[in-house]
Amino acid sequence: MSMPSFPTNTGFHNAPVCKTLAFLVGGLHLASNVPSLQGFFRRLLQGSENLDSLDSFLRRLGTKFFFLDTKSTVIACVVIYFFRVFERRYGSLKFTTNLIISWLISVSLEIACEQYFDTRNFGPLSFIIPLYIPWYIQIPLVSASQFGPLALSSKSFNYLLGLQMALATKGTLVSTLCGLVSGLMVYCTPLKGLSLPGWVGSIFSSTIGKLVSTYPDNDGGLMGATLEIQRSQQAEALEEQLLRARNRFNVPVNGGGRQMRLEEMWGGAGFGQGGAGARFGQAPQPPAPVIPSPAHLQTLEDMGFSRDRAEQALRQSRNNLDDATNILLNDIM
Repeated sequence: MSMPSFPTNTGFHNAPVCKTLAFLVGGLHLASNVPSLQGFFRRLLQGSENLDSLDSFLRRLGTKFFFLDTKSTVIACVVIYFFRVFERRYGSLKFTTNLIISWLISVSLEIACEQYFDTRNFGPLSFIIPLYIPWYIQIPLVSASQFGPLALSSKSFNYLLGLQMALATKGTLVSTLCGLVSGLMVYCTPLKGLSLPGWVGSIFSSTIGKLVSTYPDNDGGLMGATLEIQRSQQAEALEEQLLRARNRFNVPVNGGGRQMRLEEMWGGAGFGQGGAGARFGQAPQPPAPVIPSPAHLQTLEDMGFSRDRAEQALRQSRNNLDDATNILLNDIM
C-alpha cells in the first residue's frame, strides 16, 4: 500500500523567491567582505553620496541590496524565512509582483527622504519591511511561549527582529517608515491583485528555479521500523497539522458550523429525510448539494491530500473537517 507524500513546513519548500532573496542578501554581504571585492563595494559606497548623475543614482540603488554589518544580515535572512508563508499563499508569481512593486515604491520614498533628512541607509529594508503589513493583517496569533510574565509567539518574535533592524540608526528608521507606507499602498489597495504574466514564471522555473527549488524528502520523515509504526507516526503528524489548521482558520472543534449542529439536533440529515419534515406531513426534500469549504479544502491540501480527493471527502462529510480527515485517513490505513 503506497503512502502519500506530505509537504513539509520547514525550509524554503514552495518558496523559491524567498530562498533566492535570502541567498542574495547573505551572498552580497559575504562578497563585500572578500578582500578582492572590497574595492568594488568601497567605490559603490563612495560614488553614491551625491545624486548629481545617473551613475551616482545607480550606485545609490546598488547600496539598497546588501547590509554592511553581519548582525543585520542574519536578522534579515531570518525575517525572510518567516515571510515565506506569503509566497506559499499567493504563489511565487503574484508574490514576486507584490515584492517588486513594494520595493519600487519604498526605495523611491527612501531616496527622497534621504535627500530631505540628510540620512543614509544601506541594506534591502525596502524588500523586507513592506511585508510586515500583510504579516500584521493576515497572520493569526496561534500560540505563544511563556517567558515569565511575557508571552512570546513566532509572530511577536518576528516583530522584535523587525524592531531591531528599524532602530539601528536614524537612516534605518526612515527606511522602515518608508517601507511601511509602501506596504500599505500595495497590500491594502487593488495593487495586491496584480501579477506578472505567466511566461515570466516559466522562464524563471526553467532557469534559476531549477537551482533554488527545494523538494521535500520522499520518505516524509517516517522512521518507524514496521508499517504499523509508520502509519501511527503519519496519523500523529496529520493530527498535529489538523490542530494547526484549526488555529489558523478558527475552525470549531466539531468542525461543522451552526448548520451542522442544527442537523445533529434534529437527528443528522433527518430534517429533510423523514425527520422533522416528515412529522409535519411535508414531502421529503433531497439534500442540497454540498460545496466544499475553501478553507477546509486548503487545510486538507496542506496535509498532502490531492484536491479531488479532498473535495470528495468534504462533500461526503458535509464540510465537517474532522470527518473528512478521518475519511482520508481511513483510505491510507
